[in-house]
Amino acid sequence: MAFVHMGSRVQGDDFFARYGLADVARLSDPAAELYRSFGLRRGTIAEIFNWKVWQRGFESAILEGHGVGMLAGDGFQMPGVFLIYRDEIVKAFRHETPADRPDYLEMAACELPGQ
Repeated sequence: MAFVHMGSRVQGDDFFARYGLADVARLSDPAAELYRSFGLRRGTIAEIFNWKVWQRGFESAILEGHGVGMLAGDGFQMPGVFLIYRDEIVKAFRHETPADRPDYLEMAACELPGQ
């Protein structure tokens, strides 16, 4: 497992440590080069600032207690989740809005090529 983020290395260290992930591999990509290489685009104003995103933000920040942090990187950069096996993308989830939530268990349960 590896995470890519657009914050500085120090911002990433602080963020991941807060969630008990200090020892997980991660890359700081402030220029979003890896995001582009995986086909992740920048969102539009309508995709970033719609009701679904505001609702999910409220749930995460207030109801789930994650709070609101400082923006690190491009706030319009769309996220994604990828399962990579032997240098190939086996499964991909490219968010349509920042509020989308991939089914991580379904992604992890997929059959790997050659297995």
